[in-house]
Parts: sequence; structure tokens; C-alpha cells
Amino acid sequence: MLPATAGNTENSDVGKFLKTADLCEHLLGEVGSPGSAKDQKQLVSKANRYCDIAKRQFKKVDIKYKADKDVQAILDDYRDELVD
Repeated sequence: MLPATAGNTENSDVGKFLKTADLCEHLLGEVGSPGSAKDQKQLVSKANRYCDIAKRQFKKVDIKYKADKDVQAILDDYRDELVD
């Protein structure tokens, strides 16, 4: 991942997106780890929820900051995973 610079994350929508996208990635990394079937089902549900939110946020931020090269550089790191 590219480090987010202070100027880029001062935009609250970019900061919110980064938090949600990172949580999505974290939860996806937890899926398949040792645990009960119930725990796995909860992880999958949470991952789906946060990844869906991240996808919607990505689209909005991508459009809003299309001309901002710094934000686009950050988004490029998530583009493959979050663009349908």
C-alpha cells in the first residue's frame, strides 16, 4: 500500500474511504483463519459489508478527486480490488 500523506487524508471523504478499505482488506485476510463455522460466517458477513461500502466510497472519491494526482495515486493501490 502507498502511504497516505497528510494533505490527502485531510479530505474527510478520502480518510473515511481509506479506513473502510483497509478494514475490508483486514477482514478478508481473516477469512479462512482458524475458528468455528459461526466465526467464519460472521467474518464473511463483515467483510462483505465493509467491502461493499468501500466500493461505493471508492467510486465517489474517484470521481470527486479525478484531477487530484495525489489522491489518484492513493486510489490506484485499491483500484484492482474495488472496481467492478
